[in-house]
Amino acid sequence: MSRIAEVYRRTRKPKDLVWNRFVARPLAAVVLVPLEHTRITPNQVTLATLIVFLAAMLAIALVPSWGGLLAGVGVLELAYVLDCVDGQLARLRGTSTPIGAHLDFLMDELKAFLLVAAVGVRLWRADGDARWLLEGLLALVAVASAISLTTFLRRPEYAAATGTARQQGTGDYGEGFAAPAPPRGLSPKRAVEALGSLIVHYPSYIVFVALFNRIDLFLHAYLLVNAAHVARSLLGITWKLGRRAA
Repeated sequence: MSRIAEVYRRTRKPKDLVWNRFVARPLAAVVLVPLEHTRITPNQVTLATLIVFLAAMLAIALVPSWGGLLAGVGVLELAYVLDCVDGQLARLRGTSTPIGAHLDFLMDELKAFLLVAAVGVRLWRADGDARWLLEGLLALVAVASAISLTTFLRRPEYAAATGTARQQGTGDYGEGFAAPAPPRGLSPKRAVEALGSLIVHYPSYIVFVALFNRIDLFLHAYLLVNAAHVARSLLGITWKLGRRAA
């Protein structure tokens, strides 16, 4: 236990989400200790998380019972713990690389696509209403568009053209689809942004949604937040790049 505590202290991030700090990263430290002196690489762990996540999505989409939903979300949380392991293992060994950061971001993208698709299929299979498939498709479009816009806004070329600072996410390697850390102070704007950050970081709350068997609430909220991010980003890009030259 002392070694697990030491590894956690050495690999945690100074500024992190509450769920990560008190749940995911302590559990990841338990996995880190046996992995520390093996030949398993952080990138191999990153790739393995996609396989585990896919198993979770199959359970969510194809097992209609409440128990199937809970099992799927449980495996999803395991995949997220492993997603923390890759970055913590890289920090523990001092082997963090830019390609590792991009691979981690890529896996996050694929998982977001799989999740909204699996939830849409599950809801459609439950009552046969094709509107769930339509909402799932809209959520896929919103997530894909949000990710593409996030990637564009982080490009150094965009920062150079607009004079804006590059956006940084909160992934293990310094990037990711998660929203920036919650801002300080209280205001309606910051409250909305903090709520959006929470909804985007679905491992923090999806287990509670599953406990109440209301996974539909996740789909509604995830679609809304990503669509809002798309609208806001497009407006900002249009304002900064679409104006006529002086």
